[in-house]
Amino acid sequence: MIPNRMPTHVVVGVDDHGSADDALDWATAEAAARGCPLRLVHAFQPPLPADPYGAVPATGGIPLAWAEADEVLARAMARARSVAPDIHVTTRLRQASAARALLDEARDARLLVLGRRSRRGLRGLLSRSVTGQVAARSGCPVVVIRTSRGLDASSSLLPRVVVGVDAAESCTPAVGYAFQAAHQRGVPLIAVHAWSPDPPADLEAVTAPAALAEARAGDTLERALDRWQSEFPSVSAHAALVRGDPAHALIGQSRGAALLVVGTRRRGQVMRTVRGSVSLTVLRHAQSPVAIIRHGSTVTSRSPASPGDEQRWARDGAGFRIIPRNRRWPA
Repeated sequence: MIPNRMPTHVVVGVDDHGSADDALDWATAEAAARGCPLRLVHAFQPPLPADPYGAVPATGGIPLAWAEADEVLARAMARARSVAPDIHVTTRLRQASAARALLDEARDARLLVLGRRSRRGLRGLLSRSVTGQVAARSGCPVVVIRTSRGLDASSSLLPRVVVGVDAAESCTPAVGYAFQAAHQRGVPLIAVHAWSPDPPADLEAVTAPAALAEARAGDTLERALDRWQSEFPSVSAHAALVRGDPAHALIGQSRGAALLVVGTRRRGQVMRTVRGSVSLTVLRHAQSPVAIIRHGSTVTSRSPASPGDEQRWARDGAGFRIIPRNRRWPA
């Protein structure tokens, strides 16, 4: 094994009940756009019923389980070929839990793509649990694709990449990934930052003016965008300030978006961040693919492209204040 080699392929998890079909299509198109190989991963755990005395597991069903798992991968391979006939596709069949298999395969991947259905009850909870585990622990960026059935296509909204920005440095890789995604797709980028007035500083409930809190939020947003604008000068980047809940802001902007990008914090905080109220709410309710970018991820793409067209954002409202770049913020 070559140490420190660059990841070269996109990994997508496939299953036997169709919930990953949209994820497979998305991952195939992404691999084709990036010019890299695609790896299809299917995990299964054969049933091991015990004998009448509960002592020796029966093994008769194992060959059948393997055959069924092979068939799942064969169908996935055929579907990937129909989407992008020219890309290099490989398969991996793993006898393990889904989370373990996907995390192992993601170690040397450029991107991991997961599918998720909108389901209620215990089965839906378990499915979201796998998604949360993998997203929290993966060593590469993770994109979660919700099935298109029942989603609002929002065809009247302009296609764009949306990224959530906070005051922490943990959002830096996420913003970079969002710029890269917008550059690759030739669409604008909209960076969303939610803010709220400062809490009272004393028992007399004396607070700083709301305009000051908004100004600081605007400066945070500008710094996050300035860090990457020079790397991707062709991307038309827009700053969106919203006073209120960040999860609601991001979910609102996800309608009709090509991709919604969120970041995680440092290694010791990743699990708590992904399972936290904002990230978990976004994963459950976003109306677009969601990319989860772990702190420490590297954005490597830097290639010129023709400048993107300026887009009209006035009709995109929903409580947002869309700000022209490099303006003077209110004092």
